[in-house]
Amino acid sequence: PPRPSPRRAPDPAPPSAMKRAILAACGLAAAAASAAATGSPVERVVKLLSDLQGKLELDEKREQKVYDKYACWCEKTTARKAAAISDAQEDLRAFGQTILSLKGKVATLSAEIDQLSDGIEANKKAQETATALRQKENAAYVAETTEMKQAIAALEQAVTVLVK
Repeated sequence: PPRPSPRRAPDPAPPSAMKRAILAACGLAAAAASAAATGSPVERVVKLLSDLQGKLELDEKREQKVYDKYACWCEKTTARKAAAISDAQEDLRAFGQTILSLKGKVATLSAEIDQLSDGIEANKKAQETATALRQKENAAYVAETTEMKQAIAALEQAVTVLVK
């Protein structure tokens, strides 16, 4: 029988044209056998036809076996593919849910990053302001310390002069 297309389900029953041809050949062989007696060309044709009939029946059995095996393979493969498609669809739904939850998390973390970035900027400005204030205070301290050291040195010289 003709092989079915891989995309279609196999035909459950093979075509019966071969069976009809075999029956017609058998009918001809039987008619020819009754008409001839022994060894005539008609008897040889009848014998050839009966041999052909046997070969055709054997071929039909072999073809049917191959066809049945192919049909079984198609059914199993179709079932496997359907299961794989179903599993993939479930995975897609699960991945979609995961993506949505992660998008929400990304949005939350992005807002947190923006907030922390603003805090860092504010801290940098406060640090710059504090550093400038400390530098001014340090400059005033250094000037005052220098002035006091000079005053102490002058007082020590005055004490030395007064003691003599």
